[in-house]
This record gives sequence, C-alpha cells and structure tokens, in this order.
Amino acid sequence: MPGLTHRHPPVRTAGGFTLLEVLCATILLAVCLVPAVNALSGAVRAPADSAAAARNLDCVSSLMETVLAEPYNRLLAAASTGYPDPGAAGCPARKVVITRYGVESGRKIAAGNSDHLLSVSVGLANAADGNPFTLTTLVAR
Repeated sequence: MPGLTHRHPPVRTAGGFTLLEVLCATILLAVCLVPAVNALSGAVRAPADSAAAARNLDCVSSLMETVLAEPYNRLLAAASTGYPDPGAAGCPARKVVITRYGVESGRKIAAGNSDHLLSVSVGLANAADGNPFTLTTLVAR
C-alpha cells in the first residue's frame, strides 16, 4: 500500500531516579530530621521534668504553709536566728529567709525600726536541684 507507513511506538526510557536526585533527597531528609529528633527528645523528657518541678513546688509551698502557721513572735525571733528546714522525705533542701520588712530589706515603709511587718521567703536551697521556686509573702503582727 503506497502512502502507508508503519509507525513504531515511541521509545521509553527506563524509569527511576538519577544518583544526583537520590543524594539530594537524602541530604534534604537528613537536614529536616535533625530538628524533628531534637523536638521529640524534648517531648520525651518533659513528663519527668514536669514531675520534678511539681514535686519541688509542693515541697516549697508546704514549708511556706508550715512557716506561716507559726505564731508571729516565733517568726520575729527567727528573723535574727534563722528558721530551720524541718526536712521532708523526697524534698530537696529548702531555705527560709525571714526579715523585718522596712529594716533589713532596705524598703522603708515608715520611719523608725518597726517589728510589725515581716517578709517571709521560702525557696530551694540549691538552684541545681531544679526550678528555683521562691515564694514570698508579708506577715503582719
């Protein structure tokens, strides 16, 4: 048949990626995975850190409640002698600072030396024990 030509199907090349494409994809994945792994490791540590922080806050607040339950005269005496940490199971060392407000604290609220207002602070004795929770309040006679 004149005029009829036989057409061959188009030649297809083998599918796949080149070595350069594979290397670029691997490098891109490695660069993206480093921050993701860091974020996940922080998420894994978070429950333990939160539990320790909650325990420390409970220890500090329970000591603050104990100190505030003391009569004013004992707190006034402890302003010069110091208030001992009674210690508690599972609690890190804590420290209590009691000062006469307006005298030792450097804050003048009235003229003269007044013993009618105390500043009470309770916190962890060593900041390396965890979050340095410090609770502070004023106690009036």
